[in-house]
Amino acid sequence: MRPMMKNGSLRSGTLSFAEVLAASIALIGLTMTPVLIAPVIYAYAGNATWFAYAFAGLMLIFVALNLNQFTRRESATGSMYNYAADNLGWFGGAVGGWSLIWAYVFVGAAVFGALGLFGQQFGAFFGHPIPVWLTIPSIAAICWYLSYRDIALSTIVMLVFESASVLVILTLIFIVFTKHPLIDPTQFTVSSVPFSTLGIGIGLAIFGLVGFESATAFGEEAHQPLIIIPRAVIWSVVIATLFFVLATYSEVVGLHDSKTTLDKLDAPLGTLSDLLHVGFLRVLITIGAIFSAFSVALACVNTAARIMMAMASRGLLPKRLAFVSPRYGTPVTALLISAGAMLALTFGALGLHVRPIDIFGYGGTLSSFGFIVIYGMIAVAAPLYLKRIGELRKRDVVISAVAVVLLLVPLATLFYPVPPPPSNWFVYWFVGYLVAGTALIYATTRPRSAA
Repeated sequence: MRPMMKNGSLRSGTLSFAEVLAASIALIGLTMTPVLIAPVIYAYAGNATWFAYAFAGLMLIFVALNLNQFTRRESATGSMYNYAADNLGWFGGAVGGWSLIWAYVFVGAAVFGALGLFGQQFGAFFGHPIPVWLTIPSIAAICWYLSYRDIALSTIVMLVFESASVLVILTLIFIVFTKHPLIDPTQFTVSSVPFSTLGIGIGLAIFGLVGFESATAFGEEAHQPLIIIPRAVIWSVVIATLFFVLATYSEVVGLHDSKTTLDKLDAPLGTLSDLLHVGFLRVLITIGAIFSAFSVALACVNTAARIMMAMASRGLLPKRLAFVSPRYGTPVTALLISAGAMLALTFGALGLHVRPIDIFGYGGTLSSFGFIVIYGMIAVAAPLYLKRIGELRKRDVVISAVAVVLLLVPLATLFYPVPPPPSNWFVYWFVGYLVAGTALIYATTRPRSAA
């Protein structure tokens, strides 16, 4: 285990399996899919939306299996970054670290945008939409404060909030199937959806599932991390995939009688509530969405900070980012930077007159670049690691190869067909960011011991 800083240390062994799992589930944000992401995926995958999630979930299970080659044997704060750095050299560590920071910060910015939208919707129920300039900074401040005071407290808050939100959606799903047949033949004609558009749907589904790996960032703080973290990684993928498949399948079933298709709805669960004559659930769903989005934002702040902390401990970022509060045992400076970066991106977009709903969509797409890169790096690093310690088996190579091949599907959809502006520029922004960040690390460290 690497020492993290001179003035304090993280609280070792404080997080249970439920709390580590909560951190991963919270960053996935179960509510975000049926509320905001499903309509976007439906525009491409149609009635095969549930299949897009099933395929994406299967793909990420293979990624998780590669990731768990490491988590079963070692753990440390910011582990996913450390795995890349230890097995792919200083360059791999730099690219992996910057990719993770990019991914988590843009997810956080996306969710801040969603929170701005949800604040407006919630206030509208009472005739007074809450302005985004009030909602977003307030949420950012609360996220930072909870993360700063106590990691265990913040994960408990995430677990409670996400559970409440999911419970409301499951209630609506139950009502759907009391009024509609369980089997919907129209959703089992996957072959009728063009592969090119289905591929885009699968790529977008990854955005809904990313975050399962965030459990690895709490290696020092988890109780029995070599047991708890691998379980949390796998179970977060399984739980999220099953919920997303069920939620999107039931949305399509329940909206058969709607005059407006799923991809045209800004509040699909609200419309579904009205069709089922349980309109009172609209308010509960919006509150649940706020809880879920808050949980995602809180998880992003926590996880991004620990990646920064891990990089700082290796000398790849300023040492100040490795500072841990002696009183609270949390990386106070890194938490401030991660929350501040998310807030700055969100308000920068609002300053350019980007709508909150578009901030969510653009931020999610941008984050996907970082996640796909780091997932691919982990899949490549796993067999190299096993070979180095003398435990490589043929099936490990197969698992690595399958993960890489499956990741090529969503990766290709980020380039072809060429997305409309401004999305067509996103890949260049990401590559430019990686080049600049890696060059900065090389210039300041002369990679003497980065790996």
